[in-house]
Amino acid sequence: MRNVFVLEEQTISKIAAGEVVDRPASVVKELIENSIDAGCRHLVVEVGEGGRDYIKVTDDGCGISEDDVAVAFEKHATSKIKSIEDLASLHTLGFRGEALPSIAAVSRVEMSTRHESEDFGNYLSVEAGEIKERRRITRVVGTTIEVKSLFYNLPARIGTIKSKSTELRHIMDVFINYAVINPGIKFELFHDDKLIVGTSGNGKMLDAIVNAFGSFVAKELIELKGHDSAVSTPLFEINVSGYISKPAASYSTKKHIFTFVNGRFVKSELINKAIKRGYMSLLPKHAYPFSVVSLNIEPAEINVNIHPKKHEISFYHADDVFRFIVSSVSTTLGHADLIPEVVQREKSTERTEAAGVDLFVPVGEKKVPVSVQAAIGADMSKDDYREQQGCGSLDLLPAPLYQVLDSYIIAQSEGDDVIMIDQHAAAERINFEKLIKKYGRRIDKQTLLRAYVPELSPRQLYLLRESEQALRAMGFDIERLGDDGYIIRAIPVVFYRTVGEEEIMMVIEDLVEECGKRDDKIRVLFGTAACKASIKAGEKLSYEGMREIVDGLRNAEIPYTCPHGRPTMIRLSKIEIEKRFKRR
Repeated sequence: MRNVFVLEEQTISKIAAGEVVDRPASVVKELIENSIDAGCRHLVVEVGEGGRDYIKVTDDGCGISEDDVAVAFEKHATSKIKSIEDLASLHTLGFRGEALPSIAAVSRVEMSTRHESEDFGNYLSVEAGEIKERRRITRVVGTTIEVKSLFYNLPARIGTIKSKSTELRHIMDVFINYAVINPGIKFELFHDDKLIVGTSGNGKMLDAIVNAFGSFVAKELIELKGHDSAVSTPLFEINVSGYISKPAASYSTKKHIFTFVNGRFVKSELINKAIKRGYMSLLPKHAYPFSVVSLNIEPAEINVNIHPKKHEISFYHADDVFRFIVSSVSTTLGHADLIPEVVQREKSTERTEAAGVDLFVPVGEKKVPVSVQAAIGADMSKDDYREQQGCGSLDLLPAPLYQVLDSYIIAQSEGDDVIMIDQHAAAERINFEKLIKKYGRRIDKQTLLRAYVPELSPRQLYLLRESEQALRAMGFDIERLGDDGYIIRAIPVVFYRTVGEEEIMMVIEDLVEECGKRDDKIRVLFGTAACKASIKAGEKLSYEGMREIVDGLRNAEIPYTCPHGRPTMIRLSKIEIEKRFKRR
């Protein structure tokens, strides 16, 4: 009795379509990519009821010729490549020839198009993958594709489509991704005949970001500069462009990091990590920037043929790409003024449907416990442990100084701005840099006068068992004591006389939770030691104590944050003060 059968062609088509089209936003993505590949300069997306009723994409690209109209809906029909070797020089977003046939297999599609070389257009109606009507028409050069009744022949899939607002949110995500990376194209998105988002198409990425995300986000952005010349450039052609936010605009999730490779929106953990690494201690561990990072690289250096949706890619020389991005981000931040300014935001009276979708909310409005400002953090070079250079001197006057709330030092800048300094965070930064200069990458041990046997919870016992070797490399002398205990005979010298016995396990847990490389663990080690050795909030300072902290910040390599990413200071500009007192 046979148990293995060859599936019917119709079943195969529907299964294959599911890999490409899983919701209305997938349709929008595929059609937008086709329009961009066609060289359009104006692209209009219209959807009804979050894409449930219809999806219509119109462009002014080169159009499809009469001979290719029907072929375009056949499986694996594409004008982008002719052989597998062409993937090594691919410059288009599409190439698999799956988008149109997949969409047509699970919907009713109407297409009208006119090729730039022809005097007439063509109309085509396709239902469940079968051509129902075809005729010549009169229209301008370009293409319009309208998709109706999505999943009408797959009742089970209809139930997977979410609410109108949810599907619209996904459509907007896709639309904005391509609008931002293609600022030379005028994008317009209509929902139920109302304009939701639009860009000017003037070729300026920053303007496209403003149109998509709002002016408040754009004010916090810095344009990416070239990478540090001290970092070796890969042997292949690669460059990066885009914008990254000042640490003041940090968020609690990665969803505000937008990454592109050769104009293609991708989800790359490697790029995300490289961007975050470029900030180093400018941001706390669990805070992330807003960024639009576009990487252009030789097509032969990447593999885009991993998944039908083409969101995933891999790099053949991943380490080189990682270092290049890290260097570009850190170099950009190293030449920017990163002291956050206290300003009064004007309440917006405008409320659009796009705002109702609530795509992007600054961290200050979300009340997420992340940094409002930070500084370029420590970087491990191959030769020594040092901070990134290029921040310039801090424009703080040595006097007069005042302490308020027993926690903050009030100082003045050379430009007559008021600077409020967090005494603990500032002392942490100063002590952190002293440890770097004293020890570099070296970790020395200090034997305890009395060996310490901690009382361990089951979780702590597990952590020690899993991390014995790593902790020994970090300067801890630990040995097993029976089946459920450990004895600690030595600790890193940087903690000597700064931590008590009850704090040793807290320090160990912090180190164990850092899953990065050795250099990252050293950074955590020194940062924790600096924190323990620093003056605390709530302690009164003498005038000389305040002077010492201010002088230490002025001489610091990176004065803007503590090692953990918390801000050391904020700025209240003279202009803002005069506005508050109605002098302007």
